[in-house]
Amino acid sequence: MSRPLARQIYADVFARWPKQDLRPDWQLQDVLRKAVDERYPQFNAAAEREELLKARALQFLEQGRFQKRYKLQGSMLKPKSHPTYFEDLLREIEEAPKRSWFERLGKRLSGMIRLN
Repeated sequence: MSRPLARQIYADVFARWPKQDLRPDWQLQDVLRKAVDERYPQFNAAAEREELLKARALQFLEQGRFQKRYKLQGSMLKPKSHPTYFEDLLREIEEAPKRSWFERLGKRLSGMIRLN
């Protein structure tokens, strides 16, 4: 018996989903794979259509189809109260996995003490 189409799409998407550096031991695709595996023991042919829709939606997310269709406007990413917020957030996420123990401690302490 061949694998259902939805199961094949899930396997393909999970293989291509990008790994995140911030938490290397806790990946989104691993959590989603576990949820899909838990649903499949009670799998029946009637549920295949619904599973196929879910798998295709996840595939579209991975391919970036929604990002192309619904583009963010520049003003949405620059709030008036803090225009560099999202740039700072991305920089922090990229720098966090590369910090030493001492740098992490320094960041934590500087977060506790505000000089305003």
